[in-house]
Amino acid sequence: MEEHKHEEHTSDDHPHHEVHQQDETIHKVREAHQPIQKQHTETHKVKKPEHAVRKAPAHHPPTPPKIKRNYLPYIIGVAVIVVVIALIIRFSSGPAAPPIKVENAAQYGSTKVDFYVMSQCPYGTQVEDGIQPVFADLGDNIQFSLNFIAAQQGTSFQSLHGPAEVVGDKIHLCFQKYYPKQLIDFVVCQNKEVQNFEGTIDKCAQAVNVDPSKITTCYKGTEGTELLTESIKKSNDIGAQGSPTIYINDQSYSGGRDASSFKRAICAGLKNHPACAGIPACSADTDCKPKAGQVGLCQNPGKKDAVCTYQDDAKVEMQVISTKDCTTCDTTQLRTVLSQIFLNMAISDVDASSTAGQALVKKFSLEMAPSYIFTSSLADTYAWKNNPKIQGAFKKVSDYYVLIDEASGSSYVLDPVKRKQIEEKVGVKLGDNRPQIDYYVMAYCPYGNQAEEAIEPVYQLLKGKADFNPHYVIYSNYAGGGSDYCLDKESKYCSMHGIQELNQDVREICVNKYMGIDSYFKFVLAMNKGCTAGNADSCWEKVATGLKLDVAKIKSCQASEAMTLLAGEAELNSLLKVSGSPTIFVEGQPYGGSRDAAGYAQGLCASFDTAPDACSAESLASLGTAAPATAASGAGCG
Repeated sequence: MEEHKHEEHTSDDHPHHEVHQQDETIHKVREAHQPIQKQHTETHKVKKPEHAVRKAPAHHPPTPPKIKRNYLPYIIGVAVIVVVIALIIRFSSGPAAPPIKVENAAQYGSTKVDFYVMSQCPYGTQVEDGIQPVFADLGDNIQFSLNFIAAQQGTSFQSLHGPAEVVGDKIHLCFQKYYPKQLIDFVVCQNKEVQNFEGTIDKCAQAVNVDPSKITTCYKGTEGTELLTESIKKSNDIGAQGSPTIYINDQSYSGGRDASSFKRAICAGLKNHPACAGIPACSADTDCKPKAGQVGLCQNPGKKDAVCTYQDDAKVEMQVISTKDCTTCDTTQLRTVLSQIFLNMAISDVDASSTAGQALVKKFSLEMAPSYIFTSSLADTYAWKNNPKIQGAFKKVSDYYVLIDEASGSSYVLDPVKRKQIEEKVGVKLGDNRPQIDYYVMAYCPYGNQAEEAIEPVYQLLKGKADFNPHYVIYSNYAGGGSDYCLDKESKYCSMHGIQELNQDVREICVNKYMGIDSYFKFVLAMNKGCTAGNADSCWEKVATGLKLDVAKIKSCQASEAMTLLAGEAELNSLLKVSGSPTIFVEGQPYGGSRDAAGYAQGLCASFDTAPDACSAESLASLGTAAPATAASGAGCG
């Protein structure tokens, strides 16, 4: 099952899909628990684990406690853990959705079905098309709702596939409000021309015998904006980072995406509905939930005599090597994830500072904690054999397998000398009572833009008391390299959204370098609002002139220093294992809090040795109105 996420993608699928992860290898662990699923996400990130749904700070947050800071734990794939967990450990219930009237629910009952999608995501449209036939038999017994995954800044929206997708979201939400019973048929009609939502309103409305004028008035007006705002909040509250995210009766659904699988799941919530008679027990292995230590397999899938059978998974042992010095090395959630992938696994812990731990560090050349070492029987497990992609998340050392740091999200540098070097390179000076926030973005990643918009009021609050260091996510050989994405012939310096984004990265670096952080924020916020990745090269000069910035100096810097500046950014990316936008560090430590102004301010304020008056509860509370709507915590480009 495939899925678009705000955090990952592979270049083979779509070079512009935003994703939490940097590289397909990083996705292997996350994908493994769904053998036929290839996930597309943006993160991203990343992750706290930041997978858990984070609530926006209260309007009156308490004064943040002073925290004890250790050596910097450097996240390699923070986003990876968050997304993995978001996919496997879902919250058990979701927000209430407007139900379709169920006419015979008293007799047979009803099943609640919630889709969280992006209107132009092919994997979102796949499940919409897949469930449509079920409505012919069970429509009166399905309480169906559709919500959308996007980012919001004020009254403007940003979505993975661009402005047209935002329009599609609004159209479908308006239709859901006024004609919920015809919604799925209307949506499936529009899915046939997914790039032309506006142009097919009349045709598809007529096909389901409703008046299109009400829909047009709704989506073009404030009503459409209000509906999408509410819908995004529901998606964020449920932690929906990927399209599609599906809940059936408030339980996360990961079964098949064909009509038969949907019908089976819906019928499980009904009482002896005649249309449910004779449904095969399973259509694919994903319909057979695993048991303790056993893999569920579907025999004779889709046939009347289909049955779920179970076989013992291969036994595997995993050693977790960590250290007491690492305050961020919580392995609980990743253990849960791995245990749901490798179903018959025994786990033991080893302290990296012990004699046995030091021997393992040396034998396997471990650089980060926590590290995960598996016995050779890993290759005999069902997940390994049936999902070859997972193998890219491991390296073989002797007769063992080691989970690579990019896949585990390992966060702590074991070598104290190297750890100190990183601190110095990043510029963190512990004990100076002047914390810093380093944030890595792409000039036109919507989630990076959202971070910039939220960090700016924090800068205004803590100006002169904390340091704000913008940086940029630079790829090597992105989408195969070339002038469409890269600045140099060797394709060492590239950007996800194209060469104009990369050029804008450079200009923003130049403004910060020569005109200061105050001018930087003014320039960035104006560029976010007035220009795009498609016209930044022709648009920026007018913006800079309007702000009275030195246009000639920006041009000179871009012409003569671009390669040097990008080399510096690429070095930091490599050092900190940054791969997605936004990636944020506070005092050198990966930030996993809420992505709004109050959240960033709390992170900085907690890092002061002696917090200034600007960190008072009243000051932090004032940021609640300045922050943009909080997106799903793991969302990002990369």
